[in-house]
Amino acid sequence: MSSVARHAEVIGATTEVAPPIVKISGATKRYGPTVALNGLSLSIKRGESHAIIGRNGAGKSTLVALLTGLISLDSGALLLNGKPPPARRDRRAWREAVACVYQHRTLVPHLSVAENLYLGGYQTRSFISWPNLRRKAAEDLESWDIPISPETRVSDLSVGEAQMVEIARALSQGSRFVILDEPTAQLVSSEIDHLLLRVNQLRERGVTFMFISHHLDEVPRVCDAVSVLRNGRDVLHGAVADLTTPQIVAAMVGDQLMGNSLATGEKVVRTPLPANAPVALSAKLKADVCQDTFELNLHAGEVVGLAGHSGSGTRQLALALAGHNAKWAGQLEVAGKPVPNTWNARTALSHGVSLLPEDRIQTGLVANLSIEHNITLPHLKALTKGLLIDVDASRAFAEQSATELGVACSSVSQKVGELSGGNQQKVMLGAVLSTSPSVLILLHPTAGVDIASKATILESVEERRRQGLAVIVVSDEPEELAFCDRVQVWVRGRCVMEGSGLNEDELVAAMEGIESTGRSS
Repeated sequence: MSSVARHAEVIGATTEVAPPIVKISGATKRYGPTVALNGLSLSIKRGESHAIIGRNGAGKSTLVALLTGLISLDSGALLLNGKPPPARRDRRAWREAVACVYQHRTLVPHLSVAENLYLGGYQTRSFISWPNLRRKAAEDLESWDIPISPETRVSDLSVGEAQMVEIARALSQGSRFVILDEPTAQLVSSEIDHLLLRVNQLRERGVTFMFISHHLDEVPRVCDAVSVLRNGRDVLHGAVADLTTPQIVAAMVGDQLMGNSLATGEKVVRTPLPANAPVALSAKLKADVCQDTFELNLHAGEVVGLAGHSGSGTRQLALALAGHNAKWAGQLEVAGKPVPNTWNARTALSHGVSLLPEDRIQTGLVANLSIEHNITLPHLKALTKGLLIDVDASRAFAEQSATELGVACSSVSQKVGELSGGNQQKVMLGAVLSTSPSVLILLHPTAGVDIASKATILESVEERRRQGLAVIVVSDEPEELAFCDRVQVWVRGRCVMEGSGLNEDELVAAMEGIESTGRSS
């Protein structure tokens, strides 16, 4: 008997006639020309755990925003518990109807567990009774079988414990429908087992879950039903027991034919590297978040992919190679020479290793500065005469770079913050390439850009690769990974596959944590 059936047996026949806790019909949401939800229909039964699966850009984040009252639909309908949702401004009513636990911690680290549980909800006209607050927190934690002291400071909790406090906070607000958004992305194996056990226990007690995950191996352990989203639509749904993993992967990927552009994920066919191609970067190191040792010999003119979702360790490895993460141990050589002990972003740049950040706004660009200043910022030393910047040389350099990268702008004096996302990404690439690196590390290089900008960016990198640039691409998008000569796939700090010529289904399945076939180069 399934958990949903057992739950129905406990609470009686009312469950059989109760409306779905979530019912979405023909939901459409647009952001300018982008259609985030495209006639989506979805139903989540009371008392079940429903998996939402889909690649990046499938519509999962927009669905979460809809279900938490952060956005409204352009067309279509949403019912919660059989009724229209609360007004968007009524946040208390939304918290009582739906709670969301995000993969990134939203707790206040310097406050106690008790304070975090009721933050924003324990103020009254009188003074706060701290003993009563702690007593209530202890009762709530005990009632949900969460063995954590209410007086513990959140900063002292493990990631797994903090995740359980997030769930307890959601339940304490009155909601019995909880969205878990990539809940295991930052957990180790033992914490994942514990979390999934707790979710199953809470489900037995009547809590409904929407479980968003990139790890398909977790779905049968905790979910009754699954819906696969692609391009804002529900393209496959049903009972978990009735769907196979290959069916789910095929629905995620789709059967679109590859086009003739790098932007559409056409597999790049390159001539083999010459036998005497020098090793641009050699690594044998272990980052703090990885269980496996990272080993790589990257040759000049070669593109290697590090594939993996959030929590895989690929991001931390890339940051370590580029001098942005000091939490690693082992050996790292650039152009055949060991890197200095003070390996940081500055020394990495001086050794020819450049990083394209994943967040162009927060860490890649200065929005209030001009295109010229952003492109030339890493290259100022070469553009300086004495103590002054050669203004003419700086302008000429920026204009040439902007032209080569196809930056659409009124002039290089235009502020970067006024550009579209695709053009901002081109400017950031121009800045990274301004120092003429020998090793280029790309973190999600075409995320959030249009197809034309994607083609321009990849073709610009390809042109420099032909001139001997060594490239590392960190991504979870098969279209970007198709640009690579060979790919390492990482899942939760372990390298599960390495090979060349991997097709889209193989990459998606491996990144989702499905047992690999052992294929390697």
